[in-house]
Amino acid sequence: MCYGPFVSETLTIRLGEKLAQALREESRQSGLPQGEIARQALEARLRGSNKLMVMRRYFGVTRGPADLSSNKAYRRTWGKKPA
Repeated sequence: MCYGPFVSETLTIRLGEKLAQALREESRQSGLPQGEIARQALEARLRGSNKLMVMRRYFGVTRGPADLSSNKAYRRTWGKKPA
């Protein structure tokens, strides 16, 4: 199991019938307890959100005018060759 020897939090959730049935079936097929499947799913979801946090470090780091994304005057020159 991927959690430590001391469980510090307990979470109680309500599942719809379809999700509860899918969890029971996954538990039966995998041999893992339902709680472990839920922990793994939650860890995977939260780990995936870290990708966005990494990208946020780089948002807005390009050089150029502050209004580059909103000023339509710049768009007129896109794709044109310099004179």
